[in-house]
Amino acid sequence: MKAAISIFGCALIASFWFGDAIPSFSEEAAGRDDDAPSNVSPPPVLAVPLAKASDAQKLEGIATVLNPDGLLQLDADIRSATVSENFSRGQLERFRASTMLSKQMVENAVRQEGIDASALRLALTRLRQTWGDKAPFLNAESRQALMSDIADGSRAILRLDFSDTANGIPQNVRVVPLRGGQETKVDEMWAAPSGNVAMPGVSFLGLIKAGPGLRIGDRARVIADNPESPAGVVIPSAAIVVYAGKSWCYVKMGPGKYERKEVSLEAPVQEGFLVKSGFEAGTRVVIKGASILLAREATPGSLDDDDGGGAEPQKPAGAGTGSPSPVAQNHTGPRADPD
Repeated sequence: MKAAISIFGCALIASFWFGDAIPSFSEEAAGRDDDAPSNVSPPPVLAVPLAKASDAQKLEGIATVLNPDGLLQLDADIRSATVSENFSRGQLERFRASTMLSKQMVENAVRQEGIDASALRLALTRLRQTWGDKAPFLNAESRQALMSDIADGSRAILRLDFSDTANGIPQNVRVVPLRGGQETKVDEMWAAPSGNVAMPGVSFLGLIKAGPGLRIGDRARVIADNPESPAGVVIPSAAIVVYAGKSWCYVKMGPGKYERKEVSLEAPVQEGFLVKSGFEAGTRVVIKGASILLAREATPGSLDDDDGGGAEPQKPAGAGTGSPSPVAQNHTGPRADPD
């Protein structure tokens, strides 16, 4: 009697402790039937639509504050040549209008007017070749105001070198002193007539308000926006998973259906990675639960029925070529008759 009571008590305790745990484990490990009730919730997966790339890519380079003495001297030469050319041209007009002067005097006036005009053209050519065809001070009226600001130190002229090649002039260009400080926006900017041998890429010249850390010869960090509009979509960083040495993300194909697609990480942006092909705006990618999907895909037999089918999991090397597992043999083999 006591033995029967002990056996009954042990069975009751075992059913109390393990009765609920065993079904939950088997449903999670082997998958559950859609028609059978279950307490196991599907993995927490959150997918969001991809947005079209709108943020401009950043360009970085080095800015050097140039010495304006050469520019100021060239401006003085242009002014002097302009005065001489105006005087010679006026004198030639007076000599031609007079009938009391000899032919030789008129010819000398013509020659002098030509010399002075050539000197002025040479000075203007030097200005264009040294500072570029788009320099704002090529115009005589603008040059007077700019030279006055540069001479009194209120404005500085910069050389901006970018290692990244960009088509067009960078936008929203800011300069930050290397020793730290506030950003200063470049007022005017144009293409430099020559490149920088020490920093291959593209070079520009610009004007900026002078300030601390921007003295003649100082170097500064320059930040700008790429003028080219980025094409493509931005894959969020949270969507990236790494598998087999490559980067992937999961695309939601339908209710409970996900497809793994490779992602290029060559163009990082502020919110993730810019991808120019292979994805369209509005495509939903998984940003939460991607590691769970990857684990279920990489582990054979771990996909639940609620994963919606999808691609079959990849089998490990050698799978299907060897003999069945001992468990399978014991489960499927015929039972021997003890008689």
